[in-house]
Amino acid sequence: MKSRQIRFSHTAKRIEDIFQLHKDKLGRVINLAVKFRTGMQEIDPFIQQHTSIVCSKCRKKCCVNKHACYTCEDLVYIYALGLSTQEYGERDESQQCYFLSAGGCRLERALRPSGCNWYFCDDLYAGMEKAPGRAYADFDDSLRELSSLWMELTDEFLMQFNAMSGHQMHIADLICSSRRRADSPAPASPS
Repeated sequence: MKSRQIRFSHTAKRIEDIFQLHKDKLGRVINLAVKFRTGMQEIDPFIQQHTSIVCSKCRKKCCVNKHACYTCEDLVYIYALGLSTQEYGERDESQQCYFLSAGGCRLERALRPSGCNWYFCDDLYAGMEKAPGRAYADFDDSLRELSSLWMELTDEFLMQFNAMSGHQMHIADLICSSRRRADSPAPASPS
């Protein structure tokens, strides 16, 4: 567990540094992140209306620590907004999510890990599909647009990052290169 936290910290710091050092080159990524956040805020009332009914009655909690982890894509999005992630301490992955309260998640929906935002259980979907009028169809259209926007945001970041670094990398490479730095032994001290 400790090793994963170190890798996360190094990856987060690396992505934060990229935005601090190259903000001028990442303007489109920043604009896409703002647009994505606005879209998430617009669909939040619809989701919240249904999660408040379905999730409160559910015996199986989907909101466990195992799923409440930021991905590299989440970090790109969060740092593009000029924000930082919530710190996690040692946690049991099978336990209820650290951010879950009696009233639901304590994090703003647009700032939750993507695993939290993109997951809808069957019961929740069934409840949403029964929404009157075009409410569900509008939500579904918005969710598709947000999905495309998310992909565009991460693709744009990688394109700019690759142009700055001079070689091709994938988002997973940010974790791997951070892992190498985090797991490598400290330099030997002179004797």
